[in-house]
Amino acid sequence: MANRQARHVTAVLVHGGFLGPWIWADTVKLLEARGVRSVTVDLPSSQVSSDRLPGLHDDAEAVRDALNGCADAVLCGHSYAGAVISEAAAGPHRAVRHLVFLAAAVPDAGDSLTSLAEAAAKDNPTEAEKESGGEEIDLRADGRMVMRPEGARAALFHDCPPDRADTAIALLRPQAPATGTQPATAAAWRDIPSTYIRCTQDRLPYELISPAYWEHASRVLTLPAGHCPQWSRPDLVADLLWSIISSARPDASG
Repeated sequence: MANRQARHVTAVLVHGGFLGPWIWADTVKLLEARGVRSVTVDLPSSQVSSDRLPGLHDDAEAVRDALNGCADAVLCGHSYAGAVISEAAAGPHRAVRHLVFLAAAVPDAGDSLTSLAEAAAKDNPTEAEKESGGEEIDLRADGRMVMRPEGARAALFHDCPPDRADTAIALLRPQAPATGTQPATAAAWRDIPSTYIRCTQDRLPYELISPAYWEHASRVLTLPAGHCPQWSRPDLVADLLWSIISSARPDASG
């Protein structure tokens, strides 16, 4: 049964690279069945709406716009969007009660996804050389990146039934490359409580996480799923978010 406190907290859900708000559809339905309002953010970096190629800072601004419409929010970022939510909620943002990093990148100020990947590869070169678990990317003439379908199946949706994986692959979007190269200017996780959710079947080669983050994380949880659990196991993701939302007190300070 939904409690009154959880009903006053909004789940703000942010998709990762090459994805879109569609990845959260089933999670949103399950949260709404419990009386939790959800907002999904459509990141500019995965929209092909102009000749300009947006980056991390544009995506963070879109998330801030969504947060400005909330009184109390639990902010969840998946994959690349871990960097986005940490940038967006910095300040800290008055509405954000808790950050949730779902199989996510967690940069510190000054880090980019590229710099974190380079550091991870240096620390674990054997893991970085694996070919089966990485994303396979092509560069389009307009400068945007696209994932190859079979690479997406192996890296993102291997734990889904074939037809569900097919649906997701058909919905993948091009991605602007600046999302990987722009450095974060701030790190909200230094000021706001957070939960990191690891996925035990994730095939991406290594986590893009600042070592300093682990000193600040409130807790680390695991899910028995691949890199996109909100698509393969939305029930588990909704359960975890419900637990976090239920304990995110509106009078808590960030």
